[in-house]
Amino acid sequence: MKKLFLGFCLGYVMVANSLMAATEAASKPNIIFILTDDMGWGDLGIFYQNGRDFAVNRNQPAFATPNLDTLARQGVQLRRHYTAAPVCAPARSSLLCGVTQGHSGVRDNQFDWPLENNHTLATVLKQAGYATAIIGKYGLDGNALGARSAGPLLRGFDYFFGYLDHMAGHYHYPKEDNEHGSKKKFGLYDGTNDIIEQLDKCYTADLWTARAKKYIVDQRAANPAQPFFLFLAFDTPHAKLEVPACAYPAGGGIRGGVQWIGKPHAMINTAIGTVDTWIHPDYTNATWDADNNPATAEVAWPLAEKRHATMMRRLDDCVGDLMQTLKDLGCDSNTIVIFTSDNGPHNESAGGTYTQNPTFFNSFGPMDGIKRDSWEGGMREPALARWPGHFPAGTTNLTASQFQDWMPTLAEFAGLPAPARSDGVSLVPTLTGTGTQRQGAIYVEYNFKGKTPGYTEFDPSHRNAIRNQEQVVYVDGYKGIRYDITSNTNDFIICDSLHDARETTNLAGTSAYFISLQQRMKNAVLHMRRPDSTAPRPYDGDLIPGVSTNTVTGLTWQAFEGGFPWVPDFTLLSNVATGQSTNGIDLSVRTRNDNIGVLYTGYINVPADGTYTFYLNTDGRAFLRIHQASVLDADFGYVGGSEVSATINLQAGRHPVRLGYVRGAGGVPSLTLQWASRTIVRQVVPASAFGR
Repeated sequence: MKKLFLGFCLGYVMVANSLMAATEAASKPNIIFILTDDMGWGDLGIFYQNGRDFAVNRNQPAFATPNLDTLARQGVQLRRHYTAAPVCAPARSSLLCGVTQGHSGVRDNQFDWPLENNHTLATVLKQAGYATAIIGKYGLDGNALGARSAGPLLRGFDYFFGYLDHMAGHYHYPKEDNEHGSKKKFGLYDGTNDIIEQLDKCYTADLWTARAKKYIVDQRAANPAQPFFLFLAFDTPHAKLEVPACAYPAGGGIRGGVQWIGKPHAMINTAIGTVDTWIHPDYTNATWDADNNPATAEVAWPLAEKRHATMMRRLDDCVGDLMQTLKDLGCDSNTIVIFTSDNGPHNESAGGTYTQNPTFFNSFGPMDGIKRDSWEGGMREPALARWPGHFPAGTTNLTASQFQDWMPTLAEFAGLPAPARSDGVSLVPTLTGTGTQRQGAIYVEYNFKGKTPGYTEFDPSHRNAIRNQEQVVYVDGYKGIRYDITSNTNDFIICDSLHDARETTNLAGTSAYFISLQQRMKNAVLHMRRPDSTAPRPYDGDLIPGVSTNTVTGLTWQAFEGGFPWVPDFTLLSNVATGQSTNGIDLSVRTRNDNIGVLYTGYINVPADGTYTFYLNTDGRAFLRIHQASVLDADFGYVGGSEVSATINLQAGRHPVRLGYVRGAGGVPSLTLQWASRTIVRQVVPASAFGR
């Protein structure tokens, strides 16, 4: 009996522990991040299209997005959310890695460049216990450099279904376009298997949605206690203006809408009809008052615009179908759904018969600029976030935010601090309406030989603006923007984008404040980035200016206790001790040996203008910033005891430093920071060089 009793107790404890683990996992919300391709801010009904009131203003054609409007009303509308770059590959890289373009490994037009082997949304959420999947367009696998070295399955995702190649995302019928329309053959992968030959008549918006629904259903059935992260990357309404082969199936969710059949050559239930022929009935016979004269007969919408409106409506149907699936499965209330786009609207044909004209619907909204522009219309994206009971429904927010902010935001919802490498700030206060929102960075750099279109809808000062090197930075809430940069002495156009979304009023030089702001913007862009030799900038070699501040010798330190999976952003964590050290980088301030973190902050006094090389060696992991620039990354993949180094051009003076260190258990704690320059022989950075 005693053995039976002990066995019962042991079994009870095991079951209780299992239930506790399941409860903890279930308390973390599922996360679905929906990213569209080339959808403009003005393409969202509730943001802009509905306000055109086409029923009355017949000279202002408009289309509807009823399901997205419902999503918006049920959550938070982020009306000043910015992409990291005005074209897809670098924008997606920054989003997935949680960094601005000043630190991204994919910049400019580096399509199919390898996504860095570093922290990603998937690796972070996987660490938090999530199942991770990406469905749709990827375009960051490294094939441009001759090897598929950075596919989704190598960057933290457990499951992948979609296009690896950027070019593939220009087309919306994988099999048919691969056979007839594309210049370059591509594949569509289920995991590592290319199944493109099985996908007869599969329209990608439907295909991604059907597979996403199946993934969610399967995940809930196999492991209902495990939260999932699904990155659903639509290629709609990008590039070739292709439309579905049939109407969207009635209903939605697990019993209606698009369905995954899984049979070769009949993979989804909408793989029927004639490809690229179906126009939504609301637009089939649509006409408009082209000359703004009610006395003359209206004319038919251009077929290209009927196609764009149909593509947008199809995307809208897909989102509605997905939302119904969550409700049918009973996980609607515990799922965060985020919806946004990678850049502004396009004006392309991708080799097709029809060319998109974004002025017909004013897809850029009440702003100037399109894809590849850093004007507001090219980089301000429609963004929605919904979590019933947690995000206040019907909220409109004008806080400026950017793609890198999703890394710390989703990490916080998953119960983990963001990696120190992330340039973002958590948007949890903005989304939940509680707490104080930290101010984040808004930064863009991009290079493209072209011009802003000369649309009459755009301000004359923006029409045909020569792009080349572009840059955007926000300082004091004002936007600095410059095109055709030849050096960091080029002035920024300074705008109050909150109240002047078209950026028609240049405030530069209008007062002593804006004269000062001009220089602070020029300094800021040097403070918050690192050069990349594959994407050269005319200011790469500039010396980074210091800051004017009085300091006393020493650093401020904070000690933290716990098991850290990476060097965290310590901002949201509570320290167990803090103080000042006059001994430089001194680990003796630690409160214990194992499972600890230490953060050192202060200034480093640079004795002379020049190029400085910093060297770091540690038993654990560490991350060093000077200003906001990421200088030494000894975190993801770092092998304890090895050395990392980097060079940085610094002006003489004081420069803010932030060095984070963490270690687990065992071994001897060690952390060494050295420097060298033309006038300094390599040595440990002396305590006298630090100030606070």
